[in-house]
Amino acid sequence: MDDHEKENECNRNKDRSPSPGVKSTAVVKYTAFQSPVGYARLQCNTDLNLPPSNWGGIDTYGLKQIITRDSGLSSFRMAHMFPDCVGEVDVISDAECIKKLLKLPYQPNGTVSMMVHRVENTLLLDDFDVYEYLMKSEWSWLKDFFYENILKTMSEKERMSLTLAPSPSSALQLTHKFLSHSLVERPQPLPSVVPHTPMCLAGPFLPEPETRPEEPTNEKSFNRNVLWTFEDIHMLIGSNLPIFGDKDRPCVSLRLRDAREPINVLTGIDYWLDNLMCNVPEVLMCYHLDGIVQKYEPMKTEELPNMENSRFSPKVIRNVAQNILSFLKSNATKAGHTYWLFKGPHDDVVKLYDLTSLCPDDMDNPFTTPVAMLLYRVARNMRLMNRSKHVRQLLEHVVELLQEERYPQIVASSHYMLADLYVPATTNPACPNFKDESSDSEEESDFGDYAEFPPHTKSDGDGGSERDKGDNVEIVSDAADKRTAGGTALSLPRRSEAAGAGARGLALRDIGHRRSARRTNEKIKTDDNKGLGLEPATRCGRALKHALRGLKALHHLTIDKSKEEERERLRQQIIIEEQHPKMANPYEPISMNYEPLKRNKDAKEHVSRSRRRKRERKNTDKSGNCLIESKSKIDKNAILVRKENNTLPNWHEPNRDDNFAWKLHLKTLLYEKICLAYATLAEYSYSHEQFGFSLKYIDLASKCQKLLSNMIIKSRVVDAGCLIGRVGDNFFQLSKHWASLEQFKKQFETDHDIDGQIKIEIENDMAEEIDGDAGDEFELEIALPLSETESMLSSCRYYERAERAAADVTHKRDELLRRRASVCNELAVRYMHDAQQIYIKYVEEADQNDPKVKLLQEQFLTFSRRSSECLEEATTIFEQVKDVPNLALLYCNKARYMRFKAHCDQGSFNSEKRSLYSQAEDLYSSALKLLGPRESCGAVSVWDLVSWELSCHLYTRAVLMQDCPSIYANEVTEVADAFKHALKHCPLSPGPRQYLYQFRAAMIYHRLGSLYHSQYRATAAEGARRRGLLHATCAHYERAALQFAALEDGAMFLTVRLEHVAALEAHAAVSPNLKLKALQNAIELLRQCHSIMKVLKDRDPDEHKEVPKAEVGDEKTLKDEHSLLCLYENRLNFILKSVIQYCRSKSNKDYEKMTIMYKKLYCASLKIKKSDNVRLYAASICDVLTAMDDISKEFE
Repeated sequence: MDDHEKENECNRNKDRSPSPGVKSTAVVKYTAFQSPVGYARLQCNTDLNLPPSNWGGIDTYGLKQIITRDSGLSSFRMAHMFPDCVGEVDVISDAECIKKLLKLPYQPNGTVSMMVHRVENTLLLDDFDVYEYLMKSEWSWLKDFFYENILKTMSEKERMSLTLAPSPSSALQLTHKFLSHSLVERPQPLPSVVPHTPMCLAGPFLPEPETRPEEPTNEKSFNRNVLWTFEDIHMLIGSNLPIFGDKDRPCVSLRLRDAREPINVLTGIDYWLDNLMCNVPEVLMCYHLDGIVQKYEPMKTEELPNMENSRFSPKVIRNVAQNILSFLKSNATKAGHTYWLFKGPHDDVVKLYDLTSLCPDDMDNPFTTPVAMLLYRVARNMRLMNRSKHVRQLLEHVVELLQEERYPQIVASSHYMLADLYVPATTNPACPNFKDESSDSEEESDFGDYAEFPPHTKSDGDGGSERDKGDNVEIVSDAADKRTAGGTALSLPRRSEAAGAGARGLALRDIGHRRSARRTNEKIKTDDNKGLGLEPATRCGRALKHALRGLKALHHLTIDKSKEEERERLRQQIIIEEQHPKMANPYEPISMNYEPLKRNKDAKEHVSRSRRRKRERKNTDKSGNCLIESKSKIDKNAILVRKENNTLPNWHEPNRDDNFAWKLHLKTLLYEKICLAYATLAEYSYSHEQFGFSLKYIDLASKCQKLLSNMIIKSRVVDAGCLIGRVGDNFFQLSKHWASLEQFKKQFETDHDIDGQIKIEIENDMAEEIDGDAGDEFELEIALPLSETESMLSSCRYYERAERAAADVTHKRDELLRRRASVCNELAVRYMHDAQQIYIKYVEEADQNDPKVKLLQEQFLTFSRRSSECLEEATTIFEQVKDVPNLALLYCNKARYMRFKAHCDQGSFNSEKRSLYSQAEDLYSSALKLLGPRESCGAVSVWDLVSWELSCHLYTRAVLMQDCPSIYANEVTEVADAFKHALKHCPLSPGPRQYLYQFRAAMIYHRLGSLYHSQYRATAAEGARRRGLLHATCAHYERAALQFAALEDGAMFLTVRLEHVAALEAHAAVSPNLKLKALQNAIELLRQCHSIMKVLKDRDPDEHKEVPKAEVGDEKTLKDEHSLLCLYENRLNFILKSVIQYCRSKSNKDYEKMTIMYKKLYCASLKIKKSDNVRLYAASICDVLTAMDDISKEFE
């Protein structure tokens, strides 16, 4: 049946149940034959004892399945056929097993013997023929238990009834002939293709589950596999019911009945359940007498429960199903364990035994391997289908149940998948973004409701509040099954699993009643520690542990031929497949595995409503764009995984029995995982500044990658350029964190146990797999440096190696070039600093003829030369990659180098020093020109830095020239232009360095004022030039004072103001006509210091304004505040006295009035109280200045 037919049948049957009394839907998952098939009513008196014409021929409609009982673990076969159903449905079983359980209330003397296994949320039920299995030697322990605890209490008749494999009866033979007679046409069997579930995620080839040699190979599949939803129970069942149809009755089941025997309850239930399971609305009864057809009688499926002599309650059947499922799920909780559901002929309690707990450790459980293989298949399928919520638990059960000596492929594959859970193949080492999948366990609510150890249950009396009125079964309290040693009824508290013969019991008198839903209250929270975790270090460590165990499991994989022969055979096979790739057949369609954008709601029909609701609710809480990053914070220099890498690019899945090929394939997968885990750990350590660990993990990843690159099945996990480049990053960071070298050394030399074992595995496989000389691309030979300089040189060497490895990828190579240029720049600065230190020692030496001095001079020249070489190399690289911002910064460093050389010249400001400063200025100007205008350069911070550096350079040059007046006395214009140029490039934009910029601007104004002041003093002749110099002096002093006042720098403000006053005093001394005006201006300037005096008065004594260090040593005339206050007081008194003397020398009445005013001002100034405390001194001056203001107002 194709997908379209299945979808139509699902839609047709979704809202219709063959028996309206209960909710029942059935969706055919797989059918071996076309159904329904045409049939014909047999004529009356047809003799069914005679074989039909097709008797003994090929069974084209599976009719022989009626008389042959299915053998083996049929539920396991169905689970292997439909692994996507495992975990989604509640039960997988043969339809006969289901019917046997549901008929328990109406068959009190019946026998039940079934094996129960749990895989995730699904129970697998199979018939268990006690005598068949007890005859096997490996079940001797169960034989002893069975005889001791069960058979001793039974009669011989009861013992014989335990045999579950009776020979086919004559009635079944007759039924077979009847159905064969009724066939109108011989239906053709559908293609025998095992159902295939499309894979949504591409993954590496992994071995299929193995079968045991002792397992029968002639096991037959069911005619039909159906997803049956009975109330809220979802089951995958195997059914052999033949379905017929014609134009009058399109879907009907045929039944043969003896006309002399009425239909009993059990037969009625059997017919009813068969029709429900296959969604058949009618049954057509054919009555016979001794094989002679008498008549036909049709009957609706919904009428079967009400037939005379066979009445039964569908609600009781429903309650039985719900109670048995609840009982089994509450007690069969351990995946990988084998449980035995048993009821004797006259038992009134159904018992559940945990056979795995009963089995001695030294004895083999024959069910262990099939269970483990099924868990493996389910886990593998769930992982490929991106359903990884319980994959870890399933795989851990697999490796626990299987012996790696017997099943090395499966164990190694399981360890690989476990490692892949912790570190998926899509992991980005720079940003792992691990998700703790244990948080998704709520999606499988039913599985979470039944923890491994369920809680104590209450007495049965608490569960009978919702009984059906039509239920004739009485609930009574049954303390225990006295015939079974250690058995306990469901109503009793659970005992410890340590009890050797412990069992869980379900009383038959309870089984048909509806119980109150308590599952939500019984939910037990699982341990949080069982999640995968979020920390990359933890997850990578666990992935490495599983990968190591997988490698060790492969040691047990036997190879028939010699390794050399197998290696050569596989090598030739790969060469042939590369030369002759598989081509598409133009006449065959290519199947495309895809995941539909919008899933069909019907596909969820077999998923329980509670799980579906929780899943939908959970999905609505998540944002649809949860994986989209608006702004990437991933380090672009991090180790990259080769995304274009395919595990087997030119090699197809190995044959199942090709052990050597599988060994190499699995070994490749495991080493890929190890390499990825170590790369992730290296990035994690680097981001957390654990550079020793990062180097160690890179070293291990490189060894692993070297092995992968030289194996027969070659693989590339990490990008060589990125991996080697990260080594360079680590060495560079070591130089920047040199104080912590011992800590990094300890990290690098510390080996965990797993790391040591992996190293041994790599070394052994290197010797085994690699023939001849291996490539040295990943031969890193990492060793910690002995000095900071050596660390940076090592960084450059690894960057060069990385550049060669990434030569074909332009953007990666350019990025590596940039990083090497940056390290060269740092090296240049380091050499420059070392040269400065040597120069200081050289200057301090008194005897210039000492050999030590010559050695210092040679070292100085060597470091200077190396600094220049590094700067040139960095410049060349940045020009090559056209990195404008970094090139501009490099020009700044080259300019610093020129200034450094000029500074180390002990002579005066000669022509050579002048040339060096000019070259530095040209470099700064080139950097600004390279960046372009500030508004459009795209690197504003770099532009501001270059501009500031240029301003500092021009300022320093001007100061040096100003401080040598004997040489540059006639070049005032050049000095002034240098100051003005420095002021032009001094940025005043707001920012963290605004105070520094404003202070520098104020100092430049001060320097300009001092420059013009000195020129004014040196000019003797009166004239326009002298007046112009005075005006320039006063103007720059005034600007400087305003800047220092804004910065609240009292000392510099007073210095500038007092120099301004001195200039006015000098002008008064040489200009008699303007003397009074000049002195009055000077007094006014001194009185305007009121605001800065208030700042000094109110300043916190613990507050010390931090003046940039570069400016402190630069200003030689700077005096402390107390001295400046004393000088301020002195000049105020002196100038007031000078004005009084000048006014008294005049006879004009106006002068007399001025004399009186200035006398009062002078008297007020004498009230200043000197103090060693600057604050008190300034406070006294403030008071005096206030008083002087009041005096001035009197004379206005």
